[in-house]
Amino acid sequence: RSRLRRQSSKDPEKGNPNAIMPRMRPSRTETEVKLPFDSYDQAIERLRQSGAEPVHERQFEDNVVYDRPDRALKAGDRLLRLRRTGAHALLTYKVPVPEGSRHKIREEFETPVGDAGTMGAILEQLGFQRVYRYQKYRTGFRLEGVEVSVDETPIGCYVELEGPPEAIDRAAGLLGISRDRYITSTYRDLQEQAAATGDAPAGDMLLADSETGNARLSADPEAGPER
Repeated sequence: RSRLRRQSSKDPEKGNPNAIMPRMRPSRTETEVKLPFDSYDQAIERLRQSGAEPVHERQFEDNVVYDRPDRALKAGDRLLRLRRTGAHALLTYKVPVPEGSRHKIREEFETPVGDAGTMGAILEQLGFQRVYRYQKYRTGFRLEGVEVSVDETPIGCYVELEGPPEAIDRAAGLLGISRDRYITSTYRDLQEQAAATGDAPAGDMLLADSETGNARLSADPEAGPER
């Protein structure tokens, strides 16, 4: 007898946003916050003064977010993202953890991708749509056991802290940021808020060609801005 299960029209996984990885265990729990800074230079100076250790140099990132036609993932506060950094690509799926916290906590599934263009085509064949694209430069550090990312975006500079909650709070304190200034919104949410007040253009959050140079072309060779 075949051990393969025949999927029927009544399959409970059909239409379930989590069914993209129905039997895969979460790789880890991600706990993070964003901290606002006036500029990249200010953020870097605070990190140096606090004794942060450099991890990786400034890198250009191009991110595409996918969703169902009915936007079920966004409605459920889930994220399906394909990220390109130079010649490398990463597929990430995040699911919220239902507990109150001043930090943002999610279960994260993540895997390297050998061919970003092919993976994007696979996602679209599975019924997902490209719904949002955002770009930034990211510089990496470590501080107090926390992964620190300095993000330069079209809507400002943010420092993302990821690690144990207590370590995040210590690192934020060393950087001179109080807990009431923690940001748990996504970049998409922040950009939409800025667009609503006229402080940023609506649509995708893209860096100007003069800021990305050849990096943008190598990161996303297939398409222009998503709308």
